[in-house]
Amino acid sequence: MESKNYEYNAEDWATKEWAAIKVLDQKKQIMSGVDIQRLKQTGRQIALLPQDENFHKLVAKIFEQRLQSIETGKGIDWGTAEALAFATLIQDGYRVRISGQDVERGTFSHRHAHVFYQDKDGYYIPIDSATP
Repeated sequence: MESKNYEYNAEDWATKEWAAIKVLDQKKQIMSGVDIQRLKQTGRQIALLPQDENFHKLVAKIFEQRLQSIETGKGIDWGTAEALAFATLIQDGYRVRISGQDVERGTFSHRHAHVFYQDKDGYYIPIDSATP
C-alpha cells in the first residue's frame, strides 16, 4: 500500500553519467530537415515496386498505402517515416547501418528493407531506388 502513496524525486535516480548526456553543446547542434518536395520525390522512389515483378499481395498493398500517404502527406506510418529518413541520409552521402532480426522484413511488417519475390529467389531493395 505504501508504494501507491510514495513520492520520489527523479533526480535521486540520476547518475553522473546521465547528467553528462543531458548537457548539450548548443554550438555543435545543427538544423536538420528536408524540403517537402524532396521528401515526396524520394518517397515516390522508395514506394514504387517494380511493375514487372511478383511480390506478395499484402506487401504490395503496404507499398501502395505508403505511396498514397507520401502523396497526400497524411497517414505516414513509422515504417514510411523511417524509410524516408534513411533514404535522405543516404542521398546526402551518409552511411546508414541498421541491425537486428527485423532488418529485412520487419517486425509487424513495418520496415520491409528487402521485399522478397514470390516467383523466384531473391529480393528487391526499395531504398536502392532513392537517387538524389
